[in-house]
Amino acid sequence: MANHFDLHAALTLATQPGPFMTMTLPITGIPATDRTQFKSLLKQGKERLEKVAPDRAWSAYDEAFSPFSQGPLTNGSAAGLLIMAGPTDSYHYWLHTPVAATVTVTYQPNVLPILQARDQTSDFDLLLLSQDAFELAQVRSGRPELVNLPVDAPATLTQALGSEQRGRGRWQRSAGDQTHYSGTGSLDTAQTADQRNYFRMVDSYVSQHYSNVNQVPLILVASASNQGNFRKASQNAYLDPVVQLVQNPDLAAANQTLAAVTFKVSEQRHQQATQVRHDVYAKARQGQQVVQDLGALATAAVQGQITKLWIRADATQPGHLSDKGEVMTTTALSRQNNLYNDLALLVSRLGGQVEVLPAEAMPTRSPVAAQLQLRAAMLH
Repeated sequence: MANHFDLHAALTLATQPGPFMTMTLPITGIPATDRTQFKSLLKQGKERLEKVAPDRAWSAYDEAFSPFSQGPLTNGSAAGLLIMAGPTDSYHYWLHTPVAATVTVTYQPNVLPILQARDQTSDFDLLLLSQDAFELAQVRSGRPELVNLPVDAPATLTQALGSEQRGRGRWQRSAGDQTHYSGTGSLDTAQTADQRNYFRMVDSYVSQHYSNVNQVPLILVASASNQGNFRKASQNAYLDPVVQLVQNPDLAAANQTLAAVTFKVSEQRHQQATQVRHDVYAKARQGQQVVQDLGALATAAVQGQITKLWIRADATQPGHLSDKGEVMTTTALSRQNNLYNDLALLVSRLGGQVEVLPAEAMPTRSPVAAQLQLRAAMLH
């Protein structure tokens, strides 16, 4: 899935001469279907390149696509393939979320699919917790995988605290040569103390060995009571305070239920991100830091004044952005070029944040909007 490296590669590619041909190919897993789709897109791309850039020979681009013309069009569980080619350099990567079949010829590399793929997924860890055991899963680029916990992990309460013994009202836990006393009184009191101690051990272990190392959000999957008790004991700075899945995880079948758990958590995270985005947009608009007019957007982008740029995933606007911030539509290539791609490239290169979003996740009905730096907003 797209990440910082992919965006950096595209920005580096943008320093090379163009135009660039970008193909996104959905992978169905049916060889004949994928091969037919690939050939159809490649044919469209060739015809478009010949039409808008007749001075560019196809032989310069063929090297980027030839490995896929005869070779396999699959890579593990990949759901799509992106190929980005210029006359002097190219690169490709595999997608793990569904992608539409597209082919574009643009002045600069088409980074919109990269940005859209990057924004559709995020990394996080899942802590599946019951009263007396836990499992940990890592979700990377939308793909969940259970962690193979080492033998010294407090995987169960018994492993962590030892076995339980009773003698004349005094409850004990025995672990090998050592005995850990839970205290005196009722069994309920002893069990409550044991669970509290166990949750603290789990929290400390996960924090030290995973959260502090990976530095990604930790999502707790547990019953309502275990959610409350664990959060009271937790000192993990990466434990998400908002997103949670309130259900008893089936630890015995964690691998079989992991995909469904990941989907539910991802939905919550997307909803949270959408709400945060709307709040940011509303605050920026109130502070007169929002701009949607294309002319003002182009000028602000060239001047490095854009902090955040939001683009609707299906949005397109004919035109090419010049170095001076002018929108050019005088050539065949500029008229079929997507101006939003030029804006996205420039804002990314100058350190701004760009999000390519589905319509329902956009903070505005406009196909594009930007948040200006505070000083730029005051001058605007």
